[in-house]
Amino acid sequence: MLKCSSSAKKSRSLKKMQKNKFPKIHIGMRIWKTFIAALICAITGMIFNAEPFYSMIAAILCMQVSVSESIKKGVTRLVGTLIGGVFAVFILLLIDFTPLEPFSWLYYIIISFCVVPLIYTNVVLGQEASSYITCVVFLSIVLSHLGEGNHYLFALSRMLETAFGIVVAIAVNKLIKNNKTEGN
Repeated sequence: MLKCSSSAKKSRSLKKMQKNKFPKIHIGMRIWKTFIAALICAITGMIFNAEPFYSMIAAILCMQVSVSESIKKGVTRLVGTLIGGVFAVFILLLIDFTPLEPFSWLYYIIISFCVVPLIYTNVVLGQEASSYITCVVFLSIVLSHLGEGNHYLFALSRMLETAFGIVVAIAVNKLIKNNKTEGN
């Protein structure tokens, strides 16, 4: 009798698991708004013959549940991008006007040390949340794109593209209201 009871419980449990096997799919407004913001950045990049990579990333990261949260995330991202970009330009100037060789031992020591003033600058400005993006932007400029054309132009375009993506995310979030939340 116990075997039957145990077997029946397993059977009901198995049926319940099979019934819930596929969760209900719901694509909410934030997902759609993120898609729209990324698409706007991509189309704008195509129109101006520019790679939309950084603007699309900024738009995706800055799309939040509310407009105020998008603005907060956008400010964090913009501050970090500007600080990282400015510090990177100083390193680019060192490369161009001193005997410092990119990708040498000394170069890696210098850029590694730069993490200290990068993070400290964010702390002094009360923008601790920007520290990670500051370092990412700095490293992307001084490590990833040195051999690609004018590196000063890359640093500037990196900052401008990010700002554009932020503006697009905030605008889309403001213009397209969420169904459940007011004031977004």
